[in-house]
Amino acid sequence: MAFDALNTVAVSRTEKYDPTELCGIFLRHFELLGIDKSTFEGKKVVIKPNLVMKKSPEYAATIAPAVLDGLLSVLDIFGCKPTVAESPGGVYSASRLEGIYKVCGITDVCKKHGTMLNLDTTWKRMSSESGRLVKSFNIITPIADADVIIDLCKLKTHSLTVMSGAVKNLFGTIPGIEKFEAHASYPEYSDFAAMLCDLCFMLCESKTVIAVTDAIIGMEGSGPTAGEPRKFGFVSTSVNPFASDLLSAKVLGFDDKVTTLSESINRGLCPKKAEELVILGDEAPSVENVKVAEGSNSSMKALKFFSRGKIGRMFMPKPQVNVDICRGCGDCVHSCPQKTIDLVKTGHGSKAKINPSNCIRCYCCQELCPFLAINIKRNFFTKAISKIK
Repeated sequence: MAFDALNTVAVSRTEKYDPTELCGIFLRHFELLGIDKSTFEGKKVVIKPNLVMKKSPEYAATIAPAVLDGLLSVLDIFGCKPTVAESPGGVYSASRLEGIYKVCGITDVCKKHGTMLNLDTTWKRMSSESGRLVKSFNIITPIADADVIIDLCKLKTHSLTVMSGAVKNLFGTIPGIEKFEAHASYPEYSDFAAMLCDLCFMLCESKTVIAVTDAIIGMEGSGPTAGEPRKFGFVSTSVNPFASDLLSAKVLGFDDKVTTLSESINRGLCPKKAEELVILGDEAPSVENVKVAEGSNSSMKALKFFSRGKIGRMFMPKPQVNVDICRGCGDCVHSCPQKTIDLVKTGHGSKAKINPSNCIRCYCCQELCPFLAINIKRNFFTKAISKIK
């Protein structure tokens, strides 16, 4: 796919999660981008939403059900019956998927539209010689078999990649705990970003990918799951996930700080600056003073040489268990790719304990803790440097 010809993003500013209004917005976006009934006719279409964990919509960790509702209404008009498929972190099982779909508000929306929710937990191997670092991935079966993928992401801050958008959302096409293995295989931040770009490009190369960003209310602070809801006030659509993220980063004021974006710019998968994008529809908003996640403070750019090697990682922000909140559920133990977390019995029940010597600062534990009991802590040196503008 020639990404240099696909640097267009359709934008609509809105502050409401109204399915009828969103249906109209997506119809307009599709028309502006040349997406019509023929795009979906006779094709296997899969919507891949961001459902990172079992959380209700008001926490802004997952896509808002109203956005999926509006999108499905458009596909109903086109006579398209898609499948909704996700592979959140942790065990990839039908029962776990059912629970996540329900709590995230997706089950009721899909019932309304007669849309199938994927419960198939098999996967297939996909390959691409275009990969810079990784040339093949295991991909969940509905995505591997799809002709068209609608990449429905939630715009959030992220402890590891600074921002979670369209490119990062496709990490959820890798089955279950294999995502933890990917973290362990690519502990350096730049390599992890390269892997994500290889994955996204592989899917774009072999399928039609439509990136839809739910940024009406996103997340700031300790994203992607433990932050605070923040009104960003827009939705966007693009046939280039890399261009979509370039616009999102500009809106949040992150620009050159997003690791996946730096990688995609270096590869020529999107323009160097958001000003070079073709914006259709509304002018994108500018959101001021967005709080970044502790592990990705923008000032850490000046210290990025510390992110490489064992000595360097000593200076990087690290996860820390808040024992007053920890309930000893063990989710962090199962999600740690380095197996560096244990449950330790205390006078108040079992509590998680992190062995810092083996920690690779992937922040999977923080991302998947259902009780928000993992904080990201910076040491004195990096705190001091972070105050330098």
